[in-house]
Amino acid sequence: MPGLFIQKQAEAISLYCNIAVLYVHADQDASDQYEIDCTEERGVKVIRVYYRESHIPLFSGFLNIFRFFRAHSRGFKMLRYFKPDLLHVHVLTREGIVTLAKKIMNGIPFVITEHWSRYLPASDSFHGVVRKMITRQVVRSSAALITVSETLKTAMLRSGLWNPDFFVIPNPVDTDLFVIGVSHAGKNIKRFIHISCFEDRPKNISGFLNAVKKLTGERSDFECYLIGDGPEFNLWKKKSDELGLLDKIVYFTGLKEQKELVKEIQAADFMVLSSNYETFGTVVIECLSCGIPVVATNVGIVPEVINETNGIMVPPGDDKELGKAIDRMLDQCSSYDPQVIRNSVLNKFDNKTIADKLFEIYQKSLLKNNHNSGRT
Repeated sequence: MPGLFIQKQAEAISLYCNIAVLYVHADQDASDQYEIDCTEERGVKVIRVYYRESHIPLFSGFLNIFRFFRAHSRGFKMLRYFKPDLLHVHVLTREGIVTLAKKIMNGIPFVITEHWSRYLPASDSFHGVVRKMITRQVVRSSAALITVSETLKTAMLRSGLWNPDFFVIPNPVDTDLFVIGVSHAGKNIKRFIHISCFEDRPKNISGFLNAVKKLTGERSDFECYLIGDGPEFNLWKKKSDELGLLDKIVYFTGLKEQKELVKEIQAADFMVLSSNYETFGTVVIECLSCGIPVVATNVGIVPEVINETNGIMVPPGDDKELGKAIDRMLDQCSSYDPQVIRNSVLNKFDNKTIADKLFEIYQKSLLKNNHNSGRT
């Protein structure tokens, strides 16, 4: 699921550029030491390289690092007829080392988009003197640094990660796909949704389910659909059963994408984001684009987009206030104007707007690199 955001950005910028994506990942079940998969997806060439993860005592750390970088080398060989003018790396730090090496050896400039929440105070997982030193060097050496929200930019600056060309460019949302559905006002049973990758620490699924459970003691005019998949999916499905909610009040749909996800959003009266922290929160923009209001914790992109015309914002980690906000939204969700909600995000997060911003940064980065190298 985390790769979906990078996929969407690659598809957006492919409006202007010839794009190839190189993706490297460990796989303990790989039959060979390296497995390479070449595809073309929605006009984007994709090279996936999987390397067998080692678990040999004492040596596994070194072997896995070696195989990680060797896998990149093999991936670039598969792209030998695709000679990039620019590299765009997503998620630091190891991938940044790869692009820095390419810059040093081949003179190819690179830009960074960071999505990782490790810099946020609630996550607090950006540790290690060597890691910090290398990350700062990679960031300084990049032609441009991009984050997906002001929240993440502030956190990175506090961590000493700075570049003179530092931009905020949000994740793109296909506003031609995520559109207002048929009105279902007047229903006796309200429906709200929670879209998640099912990890409790960032998403606070436990707090969300506790708020829903408490609400069932006060009213019975609602149902809730949890959409998505992730490492703790079965755990929280079991917990819902223990709370007496499963398939009575709370329903689990599994992962939904594209048109299937749009249908789920359009069928809902509102969406709830209960996260303890986020770097962005694409589901918020997708739901607003579909014209449904949002109850959300004050994380990621939320403070930049949520206001009294399109939703309710609550402090993260406050399950009591979250429950109150859901209760209030059940009463007033039908009073929101879907078109006003949709207009609040139109022309800000669509593919073309994001592609325009990225392409401008690409052009400036190439000009700066040519100037620094004495080329015209």
